[in-house]
Amino acid sequence: MSRPGAGAPMGAIGSAPIDAGRGNWFQPRSALFWVYCAAVLAGPLVFLAQAAGMVRFGGAQAMAALPITAATLVFFGWVLFALDPFRARRRLVAPIVLGFLWGASVWPGVALWANDHVTHAVTNLAGDSFASSWQAAIAAPIDEEFIKAIGIAVVAVLFRSRLRRPMDGFLIGGFVGLGAQISEDVLYSVQTALAAPQNPVADVLIVALLRLVTALTSHWAMSALAGVGIVVLLLRTDRSWGWRWGFFALFYGMAVLMHFVFDAPRPGGPGWLLMFLPVIIDLTIFALAYRWVLGVERKWLRANISQPIARTLGSEAQLASLLTRRSRRRARAGLRAATGMGRRQARRYEHELIDRVELLAEPQPQPIWNYQQTPRR
Repeated sequence: MSRPGAGAPMGAIGSAPIDAGRGNWFQPRSALFWVYCAAVLAGPLVFLAQAAGMVRFGGAQAMAALPITAATLVFFGWVLFALDPFRARRRLVAPIVLGFLWGASVWPGVALWANDHVTHAVTNLAGDSFASSWQAAIAAPIDEEFIKAIGIAVVAVLFRSRLRRPMDGFLIGGFVGLGAQISEDVLYSVQTALAAPQNPVADVLIVALLRLVTALTSHWAMSALAGVGIVVLLLRTDRSWGWRWGFFALFYGMAVLMHFVFDAPRPGGPGWLLMFLPVIIDLTIFALAYRWVLGVERKWLRANISQPIARTLGSEAQLASLLTRRSRRRARAGLRAATGMGRRQARRYEHELIDRVELLAEPQPQPIWNYQQTPRR
Protein backbone atom coordinates (compact mmCIF):
# COMPACT_ATOMS: atom_id res chain seq x y z
CA MET A 1 0.00 0.00 0.00
CA SER A 2 2.77 2.38 -0.98
CA ARG A 3 0.87 5.14 -2.74
CA PRO A 4 -2.47 5.58 -4.52
CA GLY A 5 -0.82 5.75 -7.91
CA ALA A 6 0.59 2.24 -7.61
CA GLY A 7 -1.77 0.12 -9.62
CA ALA A 8 -5.00 2.12 -9.30
CA PRO A 9 -5.68 5.70 -8.28
CA MET A 10 -7.58 6.38 -5.14
CA GLY A 11 -10.49 7.76 -7.09
CA ALA A 12 -10.77 4.52 -9.04
CA ILE A 13 -10.68 2.46 -5.89
CA GLY A 14 -13.64 4.33 -4.50
CA SER A 15 -15.61 4.61 -7.72
CA ALA A 16 -17.57 1.36 -7.32
CA PRO A 17 -18.45 0.83 -3.68
CA ILE A 18 -19.44 -2.54 -2.37
CA ASP A 19 -23.20 -3.08 -2.38
CA ALA A 20 -23.65 -3.68 1.35
CA GLY A 21 -27.26 -4.70 0.84
CA ARG A 22 -26.64 -7.23 -1.90
CA GLY A 23 -29.67 -9.47 -1.82
CA ASN A 24 -32.81 -8.12 -0.19
CA TRP A 25 -33.41 -8.73 3.49
CA PHE A 26 -37.16 -8.95 2.77
CA GLN A 27 -37.92 -12.48 1.55
CA PRO A 28 -41.70 -12.84 1.28
CA ARG A 29 -41.48 -16.13 -0.65
CA SER A 30 -39.55 -17.81 2.14
CA ALA A 31 -41.61 -19.55 4.80
CA LEU A 32 -38.58 -19.43 7.07
CA PHE A 33 -38.51 -15.63 6.80
CA TRP A 34 -42.08 -15.42 8.08
CA VAL A 35 -41.27 -17.84 10.90
CA TYR A 36 -38.41 -15.51 11.83
CA CYS A 37 -40.74 -12.49 11.77
CA ALA A 38 -43.33 -14.26 13.92
CA ALA A 39 -40.66 -15.24 16.45
CA VAL A 40 -39.28 -11.69 16.67
CA LEU A 41 -42.78 -10.27 17.22
CA ALA A 42 -43.76 -12.94 19.74
CA GLY A 43 -40.50 -12.79 21.70
CA PRO A 44 -41.26 -9.59 23.67
CA LEU A 45 -44.76 -10.87 24.44
CA VAL A 46 -43.34 -14.11 25.82
CA PHE A 47 -40.94 -12.07 27.96
CA LEU A 48 -43.63 -9.70 29.29
CA ALA A 49 -45.92 -12.62 30.09
CA GLN A 50 -43.27 -13.79 32.58
CA ALA A 51 -41.69 -10.53 33.71
CA ALA A 52 -44.38 -7.84 33.48
CA GLY A 53 -44.38 -7.40 37.25
CA MET A 54 -40.61 -6.95 37.39
CA VAL A 55 -40.68 -4.39 34.60
CA ARG A 56 -43.56 -2.50 36.22
CA PHE A 57 -41.93 -2.13 39.64
CA GLY A 58 -38.25 -2.02 38.74
CA GLY A 59 -38.20 -0.56 35.26
CA ALA A 60 -37.98 3.11 36.25
CA GLN A 61 -34.92 2.66 38.48
CA ALA A 62 -33.30 0.35 35.96
CA MET A 63 -33.33 3.18 33.41
CA ALA A 64 -30.28 4.60 35.22
CA ALA A 65 -28.16 1.85 33.66
CA LEU A 66 -29.15 2.62 30.06
CA PRO A 67 -26.07 4.77 29.29
CA ILE A 68 -23.77 1.97 30.49
CA THR A 69 -25.78 -0.62 28.57
CA ALA A 70 -25.57 1.55 25.45
CA ALA A 71 -21.80 1.84 25.98
CA THR A 72 -21.64 -1.97 26.21
CA LEU A 73 -23.47 -2.27 22.89
CA VAL A 74 -21.22 0.23 21.14
CA PHE A 75 -17.98 -1.14 22.58
CA PHE A 76 -18.56 -4.81 21.80
CA GLY A 77 -20.03 -3.98 18.41
CA TRP A 78 -16.74 -2.21 17.73
CA VAL A 79 -14.81 -5.24 19.02
CA LEU A 80 -16.62 -7.54 16.59
CA PHE A 81 -15.87 -5.19 13.70
CA ALA A 82 -12.23 -4.94 14.81
CA LEU A 83 -12.00 -8.74 14.71
CA ASP A 84 -13.08 -8.63 11.05
CA PRO A 85 -9.92 -7.19 9.47
CA PHE A 86 -10.96 -7.95 5.87
CA ARG A 87 -14.42 -6.38 6.16
CA ALA A 88 -16.66 -9.38 5.53
CA ARG A 89 -19.31 -7.33 7.34
CA ARG A 90 -19.84 -5.28 4.17
CA ARG A 91 -21.75 -8.23 2.69
CA LEU A 92 -23.62 -8.98 5.89
CA VAL A 93 -25.48 -5.84 6.94
CA ALA A 94 -28.94 -7.46 6.83
CA PRO A 95 -27.85 -10.78 8.43
CA ILE A 96 -26.10 -8.88 11.23
CA VAL A 97 -29.17 -6.74 11.93
CA LEU A 98 -31.58 -9.67 11.83
CA GLY A 99 -29.26 -11.70 14.03
CA PHE A 100 -29.05 -8.93 16.61
CA LEU A 101 -32.86 -8.62 16.62
CA TRP A 102 -33.19 -12.35 17.30
CA GLY A 103 -30.86 -12.13 20.27
CA ALA A 104 -32.52 -9.00 21.65
CA SER A 105 -36.17 -10.01 21.15
CA VAL A 106 -36.59 -13.79 20.87
CA TRP A 107 -33.86 -14.93 23.23
CA PRO A 108 -34.86 -13.18 26.52
CA GLY A 109 -38.38 -14.57 26.91
CA VAL A 110 -37.60 -18.08 25.67
CA ALA A 111 -34.40 -18.27 27.75
CA LEU A 112 -36.26 -17.09 30.87
CA TRP A 113 -38.88 -19.79 30.38
CA ALA A 114 -36.34 -22.50 29.56
CA ASN A 115 -34.06 -21.62 32.49
CA ASP A 116 -36.95 -22.00 34.93
CA HIS A 117 -37.79 -25.46 33.61
CA VAL A 118 -34.21 -26.73 33.37
CA THR A 119 -33.29 -25.46 36.86
CA HIS A 120 -36.40 -27.14 38.28
CA ALA A 121 -35.35 -30.38 36.59
CA VAL A 122 -31.83 -30.08 38.06
CA THR A 123 -33.30 -29.49 41.51
CA ASN A 124 -35.65 -32.47 41.24
CA LEU A 125 -32.88 -34.77 40.01
CA ALA A 126 -29.96 -33.68 42.22
CA GLY A 127 -31.50 -31.92 45.21
CA ASP A 128 -31.49 -28.37 46.51
CA SER A 129 -27.89 -28.37 47.76
CA PHE A 130 -26.40 -29.34 44.40
CA ALA A 131 -28.79 -27.14 42.45
CA SER A 132 -27.98 -24.01 44.47
CA SER A 133 -24.36 -24.24 43.31
CA TRP A 134 -24.60 -25.78 39.85
CA GLN A 135 -28.01 -25.05 38.34
CA ALA A 136 -26.85 -21.90 36.53
CA ALA A 137 -23.77 -23.64 35.13
CA ILE A 138 -25.91 -26.52 33.85
CA ALA A 139 -29.07 -24.77 32.67
CA ALA A 140 -27.64 -21.69 30.92
CA PRO A 141 -25.14 -23.45 28.63
CA ILE A 142 -27.81 -25.93 27.58
CA ASP A 143 -30.81 -23.75 26.79
CA GLU A 144 -29.35 -20.28 26.27
CA GLU A 145 -26.75 -21.42 23.75
CA PHE A 146 -29.32 -23.58 21.98
CA ILE A 147 -31.78 -20.68 21.58
CA LYS A 148 -29.04 -18.45 20.17
CA ALA A 149 -27.86 -21.21 17.85
CA ILE A 150 -31.37 -21.56 16.42
CA GLY A 151 -31.32 -17.84 15.59
CA ILE A 152 -27.88 -18.11 13.98
CA ALA A 153 -29.01 -21.06 11.90
CA VAL A 154 -32.21 -19.32 10.78
CA VAL A 155 -30.34 -16.19 9.67
CA ALA A 156 -27.57 -18.23 8.02
CA VAL A 157 -30.08 -20.25 5.99
CA LEU A 158 -32.00 -17.11 4.96
CA PHE A 159 -28.79 -15.50 3.69
CA ARG A 160 -26.91 -18.60 2.62
CA SER A 161 -26.16 -17.14 -0.82
CA ARG A 162 -24.09 -14.38 0.82
CA LEU A 163 -22.00 -16.64 3.01
CA ARG A 164 -18.42 -17.22 1.90
CA ARG A 165 -16.13 -17.86 4.86
CA PRO A 166 -16.12 -18.86 8.55
CA MET A 167 -15.83 -15.16 9.42
CA ASP A 168 -19.40 -14.72 8.17
CA GLY A 169 -20.64 -17.10 10.83
CA PHE A 170 -18.40 -15.44 13.40
CA LEU A 171 -20.06 -12.07 12.75
CA ILE A 172 -23.65 -13.33 12.56
CA GLY A 173 -23.20 -15.39 15.72
CA GLY A 174 -21.42 -12.54 17.48
CA PHE A 175 -24.30 -10.15 16.87
CA VAL A 176 -26.94 -12.70 17.87
CA GLY A 177 -24.99 -13.06 21.11
CA LEU A 178 -24.60 -9.30 21.50
CA GLY A 179 -28.36 -8.86 21.21
CA ALA A 180 -28.82 -11.48 23.94
CA GLN A 181 -26.14 -9.83 26.06
CA ILE A 182 -27.79 -6.41 25.91
CA SER A 183 -31.23 -7.80 26.72
CA GLU A 184 -29.75 -9.74 29.64
CA ASP A 185 -28.04 -6.59 30.93
CA VAL A 186 -31.41 -4.81 30.92
CA LEU A 187 -33.02 -7.73 32.77
CA TYR A 188 -30.25 -7.73 35.39
CA SER A 189 -30.75 -4.00 35.91
CA VAL A 190 -34.46 -4.54 36.56
CA GLN A 191 -33.81 -7.43 38.95
CA THR A 192 -31.18 -5.41 40.81
CA ALA A 193 -33.59 -2.49 41.21
CA LEU A 194 -36.18 -4.81 42.76
CA ALA A 195 -33.64 -6.43 45.10
CA ALA A 196 -32.26 -3.13 46.43
CA PRO A 197 -35.19 -0.99 47.60
CA GLN A 198 -32.99 1.27 49.78
CA ASN A 199 -30.66 2.62 47.09
CA PRO A 200 -31.66 0.94 43.82
CA VAL A 201 -30.04 3.42 41.42
CA ALA A 202 -26.57 3.04 42.95
CA ASP A 203 -26.82 -0.76 42.90
CA VAL A 204 -28.11 -0.77 39.34
CA LEU A 205 -25.13 1.32 38.20
CA ILE A 206 -22.65 -0.92 40.02
CA VAL A 207 -24.11 -4.10 38.49
CA ALA A 208 -24.16 -2.53 35.00
CA LEU A 209 -20.49 -1.59 35.32
CA LEU A 210 -19.58 -5.08 36.51
CA ARG A 211 -21.49 -6.55 33.58
CA LEU A 212 -19.51 -4.33 31.23
CA VAL A 213 -16.14 -5.24 32.78
CA THR A 214 -16.79 -8.99 32.78
CA ALA A 215 -18.42 -9.07 29.32
CA LEU A 216 -15.14 -9.59 27.48
CA THR A 217 -16.07 -13.23 26.90
CA SER A 218 -19.83 -13.08 27.36
CA HIS A 219 -22.66 -14.03 24.99
CA TRP A 220 -21.18 -12.27 21.94
CA ALA A 221 -17.97 -14.33 22.10
CA MET A 222 -19.72 -17.64 22.81
CA SER A 223 -22.17 -17.24 19.94
CA ALA A 224 -19.46 -16.09 17.55
CA LEU A 225 -17.85 -19.53 17.89
CA ALA A 226 -21.19 -21.29 17.49
CA GLY A 227 -21.76 -19.23 14.33
CA VAL A 228 -18.50 -20.49 12.84
CA GLY A 229 -19.60 -24.07 13.40
CA ILE A 230 -23.03 -23.47 11.87
CA VAL A 231 -21.71 -21.77 8.73
CA VAL A 232 -19.10 -24.48 8.11
CA LEU A 233 -21.80 -27.12 8.64
CA LEU A 234 -23.92 -25.42 5.97
CA LEU A 235 -21.23 -24.69 3.40
CA ARG A 236 -18.46 -27.24 3.55
CA THR A 237 -19.93 -29.49 0.92
CA ASP A 238 -16.62 -31.14 0.01
CA ARG A 239 -16.71 -33.01 3.33
CA SER A 240 -18.99 -35.74 4.59
CA TRP A 241 -21.89 -34.93 6.84
CA GLY A 242 -20.05 -36.70 9.64
CA TRP A 243 -17.06 -34.38 9.30
CA ARG A 244 -19.29 -31.30 9.11
CA TRP A 245 -21.29 -32.28 12.18
CA GLY A 246 -18.05 -33.01 14.00
CA PHE A 247 -16.69 -29.56 13.17
CA PHE A 248 -19.94 -27.98 14.29
CA ALA A 249 -19.84 -29.99 17.52
CA LEU A 250 -16.30 -28.74 18.21
CA PHE A 251 -17.12 -25.05 17.85
CA TYR A 252 -20.55 -25.29 19.45
CA GLY A 253 -18.97 -27.31 22.25
CA MET A 254 -16.43 -24.53 22.84
CA ALA A 255 -19.30 -22.03 23.13
CA VAL A 256 -21.07 -24.27 25.66
CA LEU A 257 -17.82 -24.80 27.57
CA MET A 258 -17.20 -21.05 27.75
CA HIS A 259 -20.70 -20.55 29.14
CA PHE A 260 -20.24 -23.35 31.67
CA VAL A 261 -16.95 -21.85 32.89
CA PHE A 262 -18.53 -18.40 33.11
CA ASP A 263 -21.39 -19.62 35.35
CA ALA A 264 -19.65 -22.40 37.30
CA PRO A 265 -19.08 -21.98 41.06
CA ARG A 266 -15.83 -20.15 41.77
CA PRO A 267 -12.98 -21.88 43.60
CA GLY A 268 -11.52 -20.41 46.75
CA GLY A 269 -8.99 -17.60 46.43
CA PRO A 270 -8.58 -13.84 46.24
CA GLY A 271 -11.61 -11.80 45.21
CA TRP A 272 -10.04 -10.53 41.99
CA LEU A 273 -9.25 -14.11 40.98
CA LEU A 274 -12.83 -15.20 41.63
CA MET A 275 -14.07 -12.48 39.28
CA PHE A 276 -11.54 -12.76 36.46
CA LEU A 277 -10.47 -16.45 36.39
CA PRO A 278 -13.48 -17.51 34.26
CA VAL A 279 -12.78 -14.59 31.91
CA ILE A 280 -9.14 -15.67 31.55
CA ILE A 281 -10.09 -19.28 30.79
CA ASP A 282 -12.81 -18.26 28.33
CA LEU A 283 -10.53 -15.73 26.65
CA THR A 284 -7.98 -18.50 26.05
CA ILE A 285 -10.60 -20.74 24.42
CA PHE A 286 -11.89 -17.87 22.33
CA ALA A 287 -8.41 -16.78 21.21
CA LEU A 288 -7.51 -20.28 20.02
CA ALA A 289 -10.71 -20.56 17.98
CA TYR A 290 -10.39 -17.04 16.57
CA ARG A 291 -6.80 -17.74 15.52
CA TRP A 292 -8.10 -20.47 13.21
CA VAL A 293 -10.79 -18.15 11.78
CA LEU A 294 -8.21 -15.43 11.16
CA GLY A 295 -5.94 -17.96 9.47
CA VAL A 296 -8.71 -18.84 7.01
CA GLU A 297 -9.27 -15.13 6.38
CA ARG A 298 -5.62 -14.63 5.48
CA LYS A 299 -5.66 -17.72 3.30
CA TRP A 300 -8.65 -16.25 1.43
CA LEU A 301 -6.88 -12.92 0.94
CA ARG A 302 -3.68 -14.57 -0.32
CA ALA A 303 -5.70 -16.55 -2.85
CA ASN A 304 -7.39 -13.41 -4.18
CA ILE A 305 -4.33 -11.19 -4.38
CA SER A 306 -2.38 -13.96 -6.15
CA GLN A 307 -4.73 -13.74 -9.13
CA PRO A 308 -3.28 -11.88 -12.12
CA ILE A 309 -6.32 -9.62 -12.22
CA ALA A 310 -5.41 -8.34 -8.75
CA ARG A 311 -2.52 -6.43 -10.34
CA THR A 312 -5.14 -3.99 -11.65
CA LEU A 313 -5.79 -2.95 -8.06
CA GLY A 314 -2.24 -2.37 -6.90
CA SER A 315 1.29 -3.69 -6.83
CA GLU A 316 2.11 -7.08 -5.34
CA ALA A 317 3.76 -5.48 -2.31
CA GLN A 318 0.84 -3.09 -1.87
CA LEU A 319 -1.69 -5.93 -1.77
CA ALA A 320 0.51 -8.17 0.40
CA SER A 321 0.66 -5.41 3.03
CA LEU A 322 -3.02 -6.06 3.77
CA LEU A 323 -2.34 -9.45 5.35
CA THR A 324 -1.44 -8.42 8.91
CA ARG A 325 -2.17 -5.47 11.18
CA ARG A 326 1.54 -4.70 11.52
CA SER A 327 2.15 -4.60 7.76
CA ARG A 328 -0.97 -2.49 7.30
CA ARG A 329 0.24 0.05 9.87
CA ARG A 330 3.62 0.26 8.13
CA ALA A 331 1.92 0.64 4.74
CA ARG A 332 -0.35 3.41 6.02
CA ALA A 333 2.65 5.23 7.49
CA GLY A 334 4.50 4.96 4.17
CA LEU A 335 1.44 6.12 2.26
CA ARG A 336 1.05 9.17 4.47
CA ALA A 337 4.75 10.03 4.16
CA ALA A 338 4.67 9.70 0.35
CA THR A 339 1.40 11.52 -0.32
CA GLY A 340 0.72 13.79 2.65
CA MET A 341 -2.55 11.99 3.43
CA GLY A 342 -4.07 12.23 6.88
CA ARG A 343 -4.65 9.18 9.08
CA ARG A 344 -8.31 8.96 8.16
CA GLN A 345 -7.63 9.23 4.43
CA ALA A 346 -4.97 6.51 4.56
CA ARG A 347 -7.27 4.18 6.49
CA ARG A 348 -10.13 4.87 4.06
CA TYR A 349 -7.85 4.03 1.14
CA GLU A 350 -6.87 0.76 2.84
CA HIS A 351 -10.52 -0.15 3.41
CA GLU A 352 -11.43 0.62 -0.19
CA LEU A 353 -8.57 -1.57 -1.38
CA ILE A 354 -9.79 -4.47 0.77
CA ASP A 355 -13.31 -3.99 -0.58
CA ARG A 356 -11.97 -4.19 -4.13
CA VAL A 357 -10.17 -7.43 -3.32
CA GLU A 358 -13.49 -8.75 -1.99
CA LEU A 359 -15.12 -7.89 -5.31
CA LEU A 360 -12.59 -10.05 -7.16
CA ALA A 361 -14.20 -13.13 -5.60
CA GLU A 362 -17.79 -12.07 -6.12
CA PRO A 363 -18.50 -13.28 -9.70
CA GLN A 364 -17.46 -16.82 -8.78
CA PRO A 365 -17.07 -16.97 -5.01
CA GLN A 366 -14.52 -19.52 -3.87
CA PRO A 367 -15.75 -22.02 -1.29
CA ILE A 368 -14.23 -21.56 2.15
CA TRP A 369 -12.30 -24.83 1.95
CA ASN A 370 -10.58 -24.44 -1.41
CA TYR A 371 -8.39 -21.34 -1.41
CA GLN A 372 -5.68 -22.37 -3.83
CA GLN A 373 -3.17 -19.72 -4.79
CA THR A 374 -2.79 -19.13 -8.51
CA PRO A 375 0.80 -19.86 -9.57
CA ARG A 376 2.73 -16.68 -10.22
CA ARG A 377 4.24 -16.06 -13.57
